[in-house]
Amino acid sequence: MDWPRATLVTFLGSPFTTFLYRSLFNYSEDLDLQKKFRLSNRTLGFDHIYVVHLDHRTDRRERLDEIATYHGLDFDYFSAVSNHDEHILKKYGSADMSPSQKACYLSHYSIYKRMIDRGYNSVLILEDDADFELNITDIMTDIHRDLPASWETLYVGHCFEGIGEQVGKTSSVHRLYKSVFPMCTHAYAVSYSGARKLIELLDPVIPRGTIDYSLAVVISEGDVSSYSVHPQPIVQWIADDNPTDIPKSLPLFFSLLNSTLRFLGHNT
Repeated sequence: MDWPRATLVTFLGSPFTTFLYRSLFNYSEDLDLQKKFRLSNRTLGFDHIYVVHLDHRTDRRERLDEIATYHGLDFDYFSAVSNHDEHILKKYGSADMSPSQKACYLSHYSIYKRMIDRGYNSVLILEDDADFELNITDIMTDIHRDLPASWETLYVGHCFEGIGEQVGKTSSVHRLYKSVFPMCTHAYAVSYSGARKLIELLDPVIPRGTIDYSLAVVISEGDVSSYSVHPQPIVQWIADDNPTDIPKSLPLFFSLLNSTLRFLGHNT
């Protein structure tokens, strides 16, 4: 059937046709957005997740692999500097730190440099003794809504941290606050600008102290824009069969509302 030209022009210019064209045109774009969302969801809203990991601690990796599988997360295991690697340790660090503390410092510092080299806008850094809230994905979705675009470090896990000014108006149990003096480095995120600052501010040759103390100092001095989640949804996992790799460190016990490791059948 031949349509009159006027009718055809009217049809092609109709709102329905415009919607149809727009839908077809944006289909591939929508698929890309969905893919990016899924990828972001596998990294808790960050570009990447690094896990600082000593290769011989296969027990810790096995447990983290269980967590990753359960939550659908992608972990990139970063081989940590060993406290027995005298060739590296003698180049850096203060005599006031133990070999294990020096190795920890250099491991985190190396991740900042790798993050810059690979162009990640944001990275979540975990240590391999981390345990997660069962609803960690939902928690981080809420946190990202409140997180200012200018953030440079975000403490998802911490210890000895005071509660600063609240940011956002979420009614969630886990809320975002300005950081005060966050200690421990078992779960914190760094933005690209934050990593560039930390590379300049934290001198591995003449450090101010351990990595967590040095980070807390530059945050408290206002050199880095930092936020903390309270209560923390990622804690250090403590168990009799999970010995620390840093001798003489003080064991810290923080509980979760719903531990993923406990849910998966592990004693914590």
